[in-house]
Amino acid sequence: MTRKAIHAYQAGNHIEALKQVEKAREAGMLSVELLEIGAQSALATGDLNRALQFIEAVIHQAGATVQRAMFYGDLLTRLGRLQAAADVFQQVIRQQDANPIAWKGLANCLFKAGDWERARAAYSAVVERAPKDLEAKAFLANCILKTGASGGAAAILADVVRDAPDYAMAGVWYAEALRRSGRVEEAIPYLERWESHAEVGGLAKRLLVACWMSIEDYEPVQSVLEPLIRSNPDDPELMILHARWLAVEGQRDESQSVMKRMLKHHPDQFGAWSPYLDTCKQPLDGEMAAMLFDACSRAEQRSDLRDKGAMYFAVARQHQLAGNRDAEMQALVSANRAMAKLSPSDTHKNAGYGQRIIRCYPSSVISANDADDTAFAPVFILALPRSGTTLLEQALGRHHATVGAGEAGFASEAWHAVTGNWAIISNPESHEKLDAKGLEKFRGAFLSAVSKAGLDQGKIMIHKGINNHKIAGLLAAAFPKARFVALSRSPLDVAYGCFRQNFEFQPFSFTVEGIASEIATYQRNVQWWQQQLGETRLYSTRYEALVDDFEGELRALLAWLDLPWDKNCMDFARASRVGTASMNQVREGVFTTAVNKVSDYGDLFSPFAEALKQEGVIL
Repeated sequence: MTRKAIHAYQAGNHIEALKQVEKAREAGMLSVELLEIGAQSALATGDLNRALQFIEAVIHQAGATVQRAMFYGDLLTRLGRLQAAADVFQQVIRQQDANPIAWKGLANCLFKAGDWERARAAYSAVVERAPKDLEAKAFLANCILKTGASGGAAAILADVVRDAPDYAMAGVWYAEALRRSGRVEEAIPYLERWESHAEVGGLAKRLLVACWMSIEDYEPVQSVLEPLIRSNPDDPELMILHARWLAVEGQRDESQSVMKRMLKHHPDQFGAWSPYLDTCKQPLDGEMAAMLFDACSRAEQRSDLRDKGAMYFAVARQHQLAGNRDAEMQALVSANRAMAKLSPSDTHKNAGYGQRIIRCYPSSVISANDADDTAFAPVFILALPRSGTTLLEQALGRHHATVGAGEAGFASEAWHAVTGNWAIISNPESHEKLDAKGLEKFRGAFLSAVSKAGLDQGKIMIHKGINNHKIAGLLAAAFPKARFVALSRSPLDVAYGCFRQNFEFQPFSFTVEGIASEIATYQRNVQWWQQQLGETRLYSTRYEALVDDFEGELRALLAWLDLPWDKNCMDFARASRVGTASMNQVREGVFTTAVNKVSDYGDLFSPFAEALKQEGVIL
């Protein structure tokens, strides 16, 4: 029986091997060798519990060699007995610290348990001992993505994808790291490559939908999202995407209903609480409020900083709705502290980059490149986050002679075509080296991206990219017919709007100093562009004036653009498709309640006022 079992096992006939092992058991001839064959064959046939019984019998009779312990730990991991598996791998590590496979077994247990920090440390140990283990590198990067800066995760995964281009999961994780780093346009091609893959295609499609909505590319969303929802109607992540899509489509009540139903069944979908609360006009009732605070307590115990930050932002919104300003600010401090640790930002370095970039485009450079003979005459809105850009872009975009482009990343895509680098606002060297030939290439790539997006180049494109004020000179030089609208708002109201919003792609917003520096940068940039562009190309207005006399301000702006009045501009709230952080506000139309919002907070906002003054910001 032993020979028959060995022969069947070696031939890959695991079912026959198991039959021979059972016959030996019945005959009382079950040796350690047969037990090991039984364990391996049971694993091969997917009978994990039976395999576990065999290997436990082997260890009981013959002791636990390293190889047997590793097999035992792997089985326990597969069966979800993670603590027991971790104990086994740790025993092996105590005997053989240099064993990368034991460290990897431990890391896999911790990863499945959601203990990202300890899993990160264990995968780091694997990579130290086995530098060529690309799978360990990929999982290490995924842990970093959950617990640290997404840029660091992207850097590791870029190497993995380069060395193993057919590693599907690494490709999708790389795309997610790019997306969370704000490099959405870079992420999309990787996701499109893997969206039909049997193992990771579903995840790739979900991330694609999230990418498209974040850059307001709505055309492909419905065709991809609806089949996913039909196949998995109760999947919480898909329900979140569905709710976001309903909100984009203006179906606010339906969106809120889907999100509430999902949260009642899946309260640990931490990232969903804040967008749900943003749709609420009143604080949550007793049951939902209790679920919110319980979920926040659970998130606090986790090592995932993104979950912690998301829940504290949600709790802050609950306190805001309840009128508890002190508790709101305490929650916001906790939320931003977590996110600042996740996505650190070097305020002084970024400000230095910005100054170097704008100085590359004085009026002499801008006017030297006015040979463009295309009809393309875009309007670029220059503004800080939470300054009313969505309100203005949506209103202008309703004019019969214009087309709204939202925050589409045409400039980044064109910059990548010219320089091979997507970092258009943090790569001053490329701006300093840009010549006429490079500028012409940028113009062509930009127009190609606009065309690919399906926008009518015969109409005036309205674009509200949040970094437009940092690259206005490049845009002005590339498109001599382009005009610019500087939309400013009270610095303290901007500071409040940024601090209470989870802007993961804008890490400056997570610290008082970062916000103050960004506002100061905007004011300096606008002053510079006023000098370089003049009144014929740059129009200045304020959010406060816009909401106070919306039609009057809009008429004046349209007249400056040489456009006739169009009453459709006043109907933007009903007709708008918005997927950014302003989606709920723009649905409400024009309102003045957000003006001087910080006056409600008294001394709670004094750190912002002091930081702004230190930056030389005019309050």
